Amino acid sequence: MTNTTNQVRGNNPIAKIGVGLLQLPPSIYVVACLVAVSIAIVPILTKLPFQMVILRQAAPIGLVICAQLLVMRANSIDLSVGGVFILMNYLVTSTLLSGVPDFFALILTVIAAMLVGCVNGFFIAVLRASSVVVTLAMGAILVGVVLLLSSGRPPGSAGDFVRWLGVGKVGFFPIAAMIWISLALLLELFLRRSVYGRFVRVIGSNTNAAGLSGIPVAKTLFVTHVMAAGFAGLGGILLAGFIGMGSVKIGTDVVMTSIAGVILGGITFGRGRKSILGAILAAYALAYIFNLMTALKFDEPSKLIVQGLVIFAASIVASVNTRKRS
Repeated sequence: MTNTTNQVRGNNPIAKIGVGLLQLPPSIYVVACLVAVSIAIVPILTKLPFQMVILRQAAPIGLVICAQLLVMRANSIDLSVGGVFILMNYLVTSTLLSGVPDFFALILTVIAAMLVGCVNGFFIAVLRASSVVVTLAMGAILVGVVLLLSSGRPPGSAGDFVRWLGVGKVGFFPIAAMIWISLALLLELFLRRSVYGRFVRVIGSNTNAAGLSGIPVAKTLFVTHVMAAGFAGLGGILLAGFIGMGSVKIGTDVVMTSIAGVILGGITFGRGRKSILGAILAAYALAYIFNLMTALKFDEPSKLIVQGLVIFAASIVASVNTRKRS
């Protein structure tokens, strides 16, 4: 009966289109709905200047979604990204690196984020500890360290170079969005063409089988967590540049946003093929939702409810699509 049904679908163009549409990342439908609502109610949001503002706001979100996407495709998770954001904000707004040239200070800051990934990767990949427990604890430790170093007060303001990265433009296009989209596309190419990318796909499909087939699971997971921390670190730097000021509360919602973005992008643990396109559109959609609700004068509780409903619906769609591909 199943084979007959599949044959009918295969010979039916409308059925093919329907199946193809269902396999698209949920973020595509969310973006389409947001644009339609904007055209009908708040058309000014569709204008180029406002679209560039949305892209600039989406850049830090987009990078942390890339970070979460990496680890989730390898059947892991990183709940320390919020702590990484707070650490990055402290490093680029305090006097700790004030004597270092801007570019090298930026490199050192990203290295600090990747060191966090090294610790996460060591415990998760080498010692085989729970990724939830390790990264949750790491996030709490990073927040505590920043609070201790800053005495609970915002440290200062971001330097000119970091501000330029966060709010600067090349023509009309935001530099932050250029960095985000370029790195996301490079990540897609790397995952598709490299041996590492193939390892991640196999590990995501079945970790035990990957180990039995000779794939270096521990090494791949370690590298994945280091790379994810690097992406999260860049996202934290761009957000610090966008805000321009130090904050000990920045990034409190980053963990939930990153997981939501991955789900909107059509990725579940170890599964999902439209990863980068879906992730880019998910970051754009999350920034768009915030701006649309602000324009419609939603209060904070209403914003949380709407965002939760969107994420809930996307998770259902992603789950259904996953079962159909299985």
